Amino acid sequence: MTHNSSDSIPASPTALSWIKGLDGLKSAFADAAFSLDLAYTDIKEIPAEVRRMRRLKVLHLQGNRLSELPSWIGELSSLEELRLDYNELRSLPSELADLKHLTSLDLSGKQKFQSLPAVVCEMPALRSLSLESSGFDSLPDEIGFVRSLQTLNLAHSSIRQLPSSVGDLANLQLLNLSYSQIQDLPRRLAPLLRAALQVRIVDTPLPVTYQGLVSRGAAALATYLESLGDAYPMYEAKVLLVGEGNVGKSSLVSALLNEPFVVNRPTTHGIEIHTLKFVKSDLPAPLTLRAWDFGGQEVYRVTHQFFFSDRALYLVVWNPREGVEQNEVEGWLRRIRLRVGSQAPTLLVATHGDERRPEINYPALREEFPGMLQGNIAVDNQSGTGIPQLRSTITAEAANLPQVGQLLSGRWIDARNDVLRLAKTAPQISYDEFSKICALRGLGGFEIVTFAELLHDLGQIIYYGDDEGLKDIVVLNPEWLTKAIGYVLEDATTRESGGVLDHRRLKDIWLDNEAGKQSYERRHHPYFLRLMEKFDVSYRLDEVDQQRSLVAQLVPADRPQLSWTRTSPLPEGLRSLSLVCELSEPAPGLVAWLTVRHHRAATGHQWRTGVLLRHPVAAYSSEALIELRNERRLHIDVRAPSPDLFFNVLRDSVEDLVRSRWPGLNYRLSVPCPTRTSAGSPCNGQFRLDALLRYRQRGGTLFPCQDCVQDHDVAALLTGFANTGAPRQEEFERLQEQLVEVSGGVSRVEALAADSANSVRRVLKAVGTEVTDCPRIFSLREGKRTIKSVMRVGQMPVRLTLWCEHPGEWHPVDHHYDFPVDRQWWSAVKPYASVVLRSLRLIGALSGTVVDTGLVSVDSGFAQTEIAGMSGVLKELPPAVEEGDKAALLPARTSLSVAEGESLRAFRRQLFLIDPQQSFGGLRRVHSAAGDLLWVCSSHYPLYDPGLPVLEGDFAEAEPTATSLIRQRSGSTHGRSEATVEERAGQKRTEE
Repeated sequence: MTHNSSDSIPASPTALSWIKGLDGLKSAFADAAFSLDLAYTDIKEIPAEVRRMRRLKVLHLQGNRLSELPSWIGELSSLEELRLDYNELRSLPSELADLKHLTSLDLSGKQKFQSLPAVVCEMPALRSLSLESSGFDSLPDEIGFVRSLQTLNLAHSSIRQLPSSVGDLANLQLLNLSYSQIQDLPRRLAPLLRAALQVRIVDTPLPVTYQGLVSRGAAALATYLESLGDAYPMYEAKVLLVGEGNVGKSSLVSALLNEPFVVNRPTTHGIEIHTLKFVKSDLPAPLTLRAWDFGGQEVYRVTHQFFFSDRALYLVVWNPREGVEQNEVEGWLRRIRLRVGSQAPTLLVATHGDERRPEINYPALREEFPGMLQGNIAVDNQSGTGIPQLRSTITAEAANLPQVGQLLSGRWIDARNDVLRLAKTAPQISYDEFSKICALRGLGGFEIVTFAELLHDLGQIIYYGDDEGLKDIVVLNPEWLTKAIGYVLEDATTRESGGVLDHRRLKDIWLDNEAGKQSYERRHHPYFLRLMEKFDVSYRLDEVDQQRSLVAQLVPADRPQLSWTRTSPLPEGLRSLSLVCELSEPAPGLVAWLTVRHHRAATGHQWRTGVLLRHPVAAYSSEALIELRNERRLHIDVRAPSPDLFFNVLRDSVEDLVRSRWPGLNYRLSVPCPTRTSAGSPCNGQFRLDALLRYRQRGGTLFPCQDCVQDHDVAALLTGFANTGAPRQEEFERLQEQLVEVSGGVSRVEALAADSANSVRRVLKAVGTEVTDCPRIFSLREGKRTIKSVMRVGQMPVRLTLWCEHPGEWHPVDHHYDFPVDRQWWSAVKPYASVVLRSLRLIGALSGTVVDTGLVSVDSGFAQTEIAGMSGVLKELPPAVEEGDKAALLPARTSLSVAEGESLRAFRRQLFLIDPQQSFGGLRRVHSAAGDLLWVCSSHYPLYDPGLPVLEGDFAEAEPTATSLIRQRSGSTHGRSEATVEERAGQKRTEE
């Protein structure tokens, strides 16, 4: 990557905005340049010619061997951006403070200075400071003087702590601490968080609860930090005992508690939780351990894994009398690794040690599970042999867990203890009761919500405050819940019915059940059903009367008769895309969870190892076949006029599910070769998906198969469409033109509808990497002028309208914000507003076309008015990006540019200012089946959160839910009998 040649001299100084390389400095017009790129030219000092370039605004010097800067650097008075990252700087000259217009400074990399040079804190206009991968472990208190700072990047740095003076950075919008060594956050960040500061803390040594707080929004983290005024460290940890049934787990807990041995102790069903207190000499207080004793029955394993946590110590308990294989020791280690990851601290504990010497190849297991196994101990629960050693080892390992010593408010600890004491007699309480307990300890308002969510993240209660049906109940005893779900999973009648659970039978399963089983009051039945949906165990089949659910793990094993399979001929007008996901080991429940997640696309054809889906938006005319061909090989085949959208949704869904449910599972995605031999059999070749994507990004068009030695069009492998040679930056424009043509009957609407929706989805995914806690699609237009607004010199009134992001039915909400802005604010938001506008234009063209064809019912008049108003306003402003940077607006990009990200954060900050309650016009945050974060209106919200089911007998007559009304409007029902993709393709040809 060198820039040391200049092919030609521009005709005039105005054409010379960028100079690249050393040769460019010799140009006769170099002094007139606005930007100079000397990156990676291996220079040891800045050439003297640069001193003459007084109009220079951007100077890139990264990746060189600079050890110092000349004092004349301060003479470049127009400089706004200076990149010095990845050099060998020992110091910075004080003259840098003379750069009164410098807004962006990059000092990333292992520079030679030991601390941040003081001159950095004297730059009055600095808005962006990057210290990524820096070697110093702290920042000076003077950093608080840089009041203009908006972005502080400390990612991958050695920073261990932040000075409290960061709280003085009132304009700070982004603090990136990801992959750094940060140990704690100062309490003074709380006001900044409430003023729209974003904090990124991916993979840091911070207490694990911080990540959960950040994911819930800045207000949750602010509330936690504000509560720490009376905080003290908690020395608590979680220990999980797993293993087959009847190996002595419960007796082991009793032995650790010094309780007498019980002969023929009843086996554990579900989960039992006990409290252990051990003393460790180097801890200032006893270590409190909550020991979770999991029943080994297979029926409970699906729900038990939801309580596996990376914040716990694991004990795999086995009985040497029955052998390693029969005790599934490796199987349990694999389950822990799948669910938690390869660093989960685990002890092997053999019981019945006085009866038989344990025989286990521990060194081989340590090689198979590196980073997990921390000890191998034999005990005898009856005699107490080995118990003291086990107690000591548990104490040592548990003390190393990251949450031990975490600060928590004394009021919160007292409230937590009050709540957990109730668990012995009350497995659940109402949220109102929970709030009253908290209020007695001085908690109130949003603090109670944050406290409840924190306890949920710590695994001490089960609470889903963001779910309409579940927000009124707090589960204190997980065994109460897991047993109820287990009773359904072992119900023979439901299994014999193909997994269909008739809600009229819930009374038999949960109330009047077999002797010895726990009985559950009828009022809890809707909650259990909704929790089963939350855990992806089941979904409702009947949307109006809601009297049946499908339990995906109990569907038949045999594949039903399907309208098409992978080997079926492809009808005219359809294209296909295929994907193979190869797993490092089996992922139990993968197909069942995918079936439930995509229940809105259900066709009524599902079996133990597969499911046939149809995209819920009929306009896309897309179907998919998902099938587990063997326990480690998942195939996805999509057929549609334009299969790219559904293909990407399902691919992202698989990846999101694997990452969230099985962090320790390795997988590889491949595209099978489409070639068929003369005999009609498919080629066995495969293309790694990541390799295809990289190859396309570099401009490659043809990729050879190593098996059949044929070249294949990369675009066709990834999208179903061959490469046309058209520039990718014209994608939005091309789609808009084609959508206009549709109304004249020139093109096929299904393909364009899906293609356009896919482009909008890619934009939202890119935006989702930057901002998650507020809506991202909006329209801006000039507001109503009043006498008061006219008197504001240099300002104009603006009307902001947020949009619902529900795929296929994007629309502005019936709520707006009116506020005055100046030209500086417009300039700040324009880069991102331009991205939004291009998407809105596509949405407007798409909605109008699809409405014209009658495929969905969308009122596009309001949308078109908003789009036209935003177009007019942005047209009056200077260009947001240079002509050569149009690629920054591509929908195919996976992230925003730096300028677009800063612009998005400026919009977010303004939104938080004009909507301090963060009501966002009634929009609410949800996650799609593919893991996409969306903000949707009250009409679409029930599609993601249907609330509690209404069971027969609860009311005189079950009323249709909002979900059913929306489904009826769009014509989407489970097991619907409308024509398949194959049949519609034939119908289309007949009509033509």
